[in-house]
Amino acid sequence: MSDEGHTTLSYAQLRTLALADPSATATVVDALRFLHENAFHPEAEETGNWWHWEIGTPRILLDICVLLRAHIPDADLKDYLAAVRWFCPDPDRQVKTGPWSPLTETGANRADKALIVALSGLLAGDADRVALARDGLSPLFEYATSGDGFYEDGSLIQHDTVAYTGSYGVVLLTSVAEVLALLRGSPWEVSDPGVSVVFDAVEKSFLPFLFEGRMMDTVRGRAIARQHSRDRDIGAATLDAIRLLAESAPSSYAERWRALQRPTGFHVFGAMDRVVHHRPRWSAALSLSSERIARYECGNGENLHGWYTGDGMLYIYDLDDPDHYTDEFWPTVDPYRLPGTTVDTRLREDVGRGSGRGTGAVMAPNRVAGGTVFEGGFGTAELDLHGEGSTLRAHKRWHFLDDAVVALGTDISASDGRRIETIVENRNLHVDAGRRFVVDGVVQEPELGVERRHLGVQWAHLEGVGGYVFPGGTDLISLREERTGTWHAIDVGVSTEGDEVEVRRVFHTLWLDHGVSPRRAGYMYVLLPGASEEGTARRAAQL
Repeated sequence: MSDEGHTTLSYAQLRTLALADPSATATVVDALRFLHENAFHPEAEETGNWWHWEIGTPRILLDICVLLRAHIPDADLKDYLAAVRWFCPDPDRQVKTGPWSPLTETGANRADKALIVALSGLLAGDADRVALARDGLSPLFEYATSGDGFYEDGSLIQHDTVAYTGSYGVVLLTSVAEVLALLRGSPWEVSDPGVSVVFDAVEKSFLPFLFEGRMMDTVRGRAIARQHSRDRDIGAATLDAIRLLAESAPSSYAERWRALQRPTGFHVFGAMDRVVHHRPRWSAALSLSSERIARYECGNGENLHGWYTGDGMLYIYDLDDPDHYTDEFWPTVDPYRLPGTTVDTRLREDVGRGSGRGTGAVMAPNRVAGGTVFEGGFGTAELDLHGEGSTLRAHKRWHFLDDAVVALGTDISASDGRRIETIVENRNLHVDAGRRFVVDGVVQEPELGVERRHLGVQWAHLEGVGGYVFPGGTDLISLREERTGTWHAIDVGVSTEGDEVEVRRVFHTLWLDHGVSPRRAGYMYVLLPGASEEGTARRAAQL
């Protein structure tokens, strides 16, 4: 961890101590003085990751100051607020290159800084600073047409090109909710009518990406690689933010939010190349990319194996197994074989490991990526795939129906002398190595580590997951294997307890082999989430 990261972590540990043990108050007060003298003060040079200096440390320090206000000497508090003001003078700009940097803050970072400025202003009794915080929120209350922010179609983008509803978006929602609650009923209460953009975002931007309280990974960017930031945790944070926001929202919003049930229907988020399909017992989410939206984001040592997450990865969520992605999925899944993708089997290198600090988005050159909503709550999506670092080209399409997802691929071509594959499934079976798998009515031996090629397959079924139908028949390859990995292998940015501990999970993978340097190859298969073995066989007979 970097020095500035250690400083933020030290303050975080003090906050935990202050919350957990009132008898440790004197120790915390002394430690605050030590950190101010040796790490976080106006004369300190802002090195490394600016976030720790301008958001991470100031926010945590202010939390402690609020908690222990009666115990912190006035002179110490004045010093701490001076440091906060130096590194976060207002919500509008970043000071990394100097106090008058022209870089304007947007999205979650702006909301975080507004909260920091509001807290520091209240602690200092500085009315002008509190008003600055309030007014700093207003740019967030306008729909974006490019770059960061909320879009009218429900998209939320951060870092210009990354679909980030489930990471930066949750931070934005939380910080806005906290500022609204903090200033409600005061002379600085937020009265900008544009705040309705945030209220509307609850149903337009956030709820469509929740499944059984879990935030879908399709909109979590590089945060999928963080051991202590899993879909269930972020889902809980989202719901907490909505509950807090309801206290400041008009009653019409708050009453509707309390009565909301799990949504159904097909949703297109065209500005960020995402689609979501909800059915009563399962949901699907599709990650696309284009010249507008990144394939994946890496950097700060995070998301080292995110290569194919934006190339048509199809997430299937099922009520019978809501923890499929929560349960050690990312450190153990084969990152070369993400479901829904068509890939060049070239060897990849870790991204971001040696790139230093900061983040970077890997873009694609294609223009076609998106979806269309049909009457009845169904829809379609498509992607013109250009393989990264490859001559691979393919046109991919998905149809989202009442009980199925139909996947089609055409014009699959490449000329690099490598094998091209389309991944039908890569399911986390947790530790159940004996899960029943059937191909055309024949039960397959559940032997681990054995790759099998099944010829002319019409249908297959995986117990506890669902069915797969291949109209006209196809050659299907299956592999059940125990995979091992560590969180540290995909995130070296922050060292946390247990991140180098090896974890093991059993995966069942299905894929189609298009051969070496295929020319105009194709595929068609039907996913039947939650279907029975008998129902899958009947469906195959109908096609």
